[in-house]
Amino acid sequence: MKKMKTVIYCLALVAMAGFTSAAFAQEPTLTSAQVKFDTTRDDKKADTKLDVYLKTNDGHQVAKSEGNEGRWKNNSSHTTTLEVEGSRTKAEVENGSVSLTLHPNGDDKWEFNYRVTLKFSDGSVIRKHFTGCVLTQDSPTRTDVL
Repeated sequence: MKKMKTVIYCLALVAMAGFTSAAFAQEPTLTSAQVKFDTTRDDKKADTKLDVYLKTNDGHQVAKSEGNEGRWKNNSSHTTTLEVEGSRTKAEVENGSVSLTLHPNGDDKWEFNYRVTLKFSDGSVIRKHFTGCVLTQDSPTRTDVL
């Protein structure tokens, strides 16, 4: 009888260990977000600011970089690191969006391509590339789905 109790006890421990580890297994979370902008034919003026927002698939803000200024000349590249806010899972972010808002001081037309790189706690990476983008004083925002 004592042997039977020991076997049942051991089986219960194994079952609990399996359940506990599965229950506490976490999805990978966002650890960093970068956006690389490649200016093409029309530069961003020095006094024009750019805001970049990464949002979840349900529209909650996940990361941002605001007030990026300086002249971004034709055929130049600039990388912006976004400040990650909170702890969002890969599942929440992978079908999210990137929103860009241009704040020109007067007239400005900026033509560019850009790449988004998202890194997660498990070492995985999501990369998206958007081409043929244009922002102007008359059309200063765009949102692209990841």
